Amino acid sequence: MAEGRKVRPGLRQLRPEDLPPDVTASSGYDHRGQCIVFEHKTLGELGRIVLVNKGEKNTLLQSDLRTEGESMESLRVKKKRQVFEELLTIVHACFDENFPG
Repeated sequence: MAEGRKVRPGLRQLRPEDLPPDVTASSGYDHRGQCIVFEHKTLGELGRIVLVNKGEKNTLLQSDLRTEGESMESLRVKKKRQVFEELLTIVHACFDENFPG
């Protein structure tokens, strides 16, 4: 059961080995909905993905890159963004695999 609903059989969960090297995921808090926080071993918190419930059958994925007040042009933020974008590609592929069409 997930939020009072049965989970469709055959869904493939995202696994730790699916994530880019040195990246971990954990549950976090966000007022918008369920939140997954991604951290990198050397870069720190990369960002989060929030699953926002938009009605009975619709979910919006929102992603937030963690810049910690640094400029988007800083080398550290550019590295974080590169890893986070790779991560988002993996997450979207997993959703597309589980929910085709």
